[in-house]
Amino acid sequence: VALIPHAMFSPKILLAIAAVAAPAAAFAPASSAGLQLRSAQVAATLPATPSLRHASPAVSGLQMGSLADKYEHLRGADIEPCDKAAERFYKLFGKPVPFVFRSATNEILYMSHLDLVNAQFEYDIIWGLGFYSTQDLFFQALDEDVRNNLFQSLSGALKLEKDSIKGDAMNVLEWAKGKTEADVVAAFNGEDSSEVGQALANCKTNKDFLYTRNFGAGLIKLMQVVGVEPNSETSKRWADAIGFSSKTSALTGMSMSKFEADVGIFLSSVEKMQEIMQLYADVEAREKKKVAERLAEKAAKAAEVASAQAEAMST
Repeated sequence: VALIPHAMFSPKILLAIAAVAAPAAAFAPASSAGLQLRSAQVAATLPATPSLRHASPAVSGLQMGSLADKYEHLRGADIEPCDKAAERFYKLFGKPVPFVFRSATNEILYMSHLDLVNAQFEYDIIWGLGFYSTQDLFFQALDEDVRNNLFQSLSGALKLEKDSIKGDAMNVLEWAKGKTEADVVAAFNGEDSSEVGQALANCKTNKDFLYTRNFGAGLIKLMQVVGVEPNSETSKRWADAIGFSSKTSALTGMSMSKFEADVGIFLSSVEKMQEIMQLYADVEAREKKKVAERLAEKAAKAAEVASAQAEAMST
């Protein structure tokens, strides 16, 4: 779907699209609670941050048992706030993000930033696949140049190498070609020595593994490639195969893992984005029709004037 300049839309149409667009960006973190400095292993692979804010006493005073002992040396350390990543993004992108995609862009940026500064976070290629595939899905309606610029700017804002991220994503997709759900489960159980297999096994065996929504998005993409439809049943099956723990909601009384919840949010977000694209296409068709009608009207009037002038000259 080609993008249309905002000036071509009436305020009523803009508000309608914006109202539908907001919920589509829900595939992102609910809050920044528990934010900690990235681990030493992650920090060693990422450039140092020049401008940082001191950790709040509330965060530095958390007591978390073995995690508190493991990350004791980071107590009171500096962490980079989200607004620094946002500032880098807008400097790199250099122009306003198309309004329909603005919420999704911000959510991807903030969600990924919170992953990267968490002490427990360790990058792997499933996370890379999730980061890449989320943008590939939700920005697919944008022109290719704008889409590529967005991906490059988001990567740069997070101090990630876009080519490396894309390369990791492509490697996972290549690994998944021709595989079945049973092959993925075998990888969870440590029966695949490839880089992808090791990443999948790590989420099951590493007691300090940090589940993130980007990692969940990578698993969802993996499901789709191996022919598994993401839904409540299959997400529970995969969560059980990995050993993700479940929590019971105080509001609904339902028990599910974070991955199961993320699949539900993902499906809802995709549905909302499809509504946006349909609305966008309908608006585009109407605006093009109006433009064509105005041009036809101008042509008819010009023809009338030319005909009148020709008659005047003949007399």
